[in-house]
Amino acid sequence: MTNQSATLAVVRPIWARVLTSGWTKAVLAAAVIYALVAFNRIDWTVFASVAENWTWLVLAFILMLPPYFIVSYRFWLVLRNQGIVTSFVTSVRWTMIGSFFDIAMPSNSGGDVVKAAYIVRHVGPGLRTKGVMAVAFDRVLGLLGLFLLAGITSIVGWELVLSINNGGHILIFLITACLGTLVFFRIVGSRRLCNSQRLRTFLERLPAGHRIYNLIQCFNALREKPRDLIAVLSLSVLNHIFWCAALLCITYAFAQSLQLILGFVVFPLAIFSNVFGFAGGFGVGTAAFDVIFSRLLDIHVGAAIGLTFQILSVLSRLTGLPFYLVGREKNRGNFTSNLPINERI
Repeated sequence: MTNQSATLAVVRPIWARVLTSGWTKAVLAAAVIYALVAFNRIDWTVFASVAENWTWLVLAFILMLPPYFIVSYRFWLVLRNQGIVTSFVTSVRWTMIGSFFDIAMPSNSGGDVVKAAYIVRHVGPGLRTKGVMAVAFDRVLGLLGLFLLAGITSIVGWELVLSINNGGHILIFLITACLGTLVFFRIVGSRRLCNSQRLRTFLERLPAGHRIYNLIQCFNALREKPRDLIAVLSLSVLNHIFWCAALLCITYAFAQSLQLILGFVVFPLAIFSNVFGFAGGFGVGTAAFDVIFSRLLDIHVGAAIGLTFQILSVLSRLTGLPFYLVGREKNRGNFTSNLPINERI
């Protein structure tokens, strides 16, 4: 390795650590929220009206709780599909602990990291990479469920979608995203791609090529079992139906009227924006709520709705704390795999 290559190898990780640091994200989130307040995008007086409609907020919080069990069941199916056998109770515990660490750690991906660590600790050296990839795969499935929900709803209510600002563009985008999701599964999970020695040789030359190939294997394992594929995608959609319903209740709490179809078309886009925020959307996610609600739904308290949504979601994630404090690890070493020995990584 040359001196220049060695220098780059050192500098890049430092920059990566700084840019992806949870504390950097926290500072950015605080700066964005401050800017929203300074430019009157968040008007604290609108929260006074929420006191009169507090029952909608209670209902929103209640609707945020079932998704954790839905996601736990989906994760249990994903683990089983990938050859990692464990109990549903354990899957619930891992999911709840991961949800708690989404807010306890200064990063919006902290929960996945912790959840992966629990799996690595228990599956043993033969399936550690499979366990980590299952966590990443489960996250991808969750995001795909958002676009499927928005795409299906936009197809059902296409006339209503066309009536809003930029409705035609939204309809085309969502239908494309919905169909693209299915095509994506068809291609990435194909046997030909999974068994391609040429592709595997090419990926092995890349820094993260091994992980990419493992992700392709995950898609292939799911595609080879259509029932599992339909089940996990259905659970992803059901999960986001609850989250969108909670967001609808928050919108009503701010005395905003909205047609149900439009809500379930636009809400998934707003929820997706939380992926880029801190601890579930603070900062960037709040700003995205403001833009999406004002331009697509003509609702000008989007930032306040987004901030309320994020606060309630944080409170719902706190329900994972008892699972972390009380539960103990059991059945260590009892995880099995239906994969051939030479495919366990």
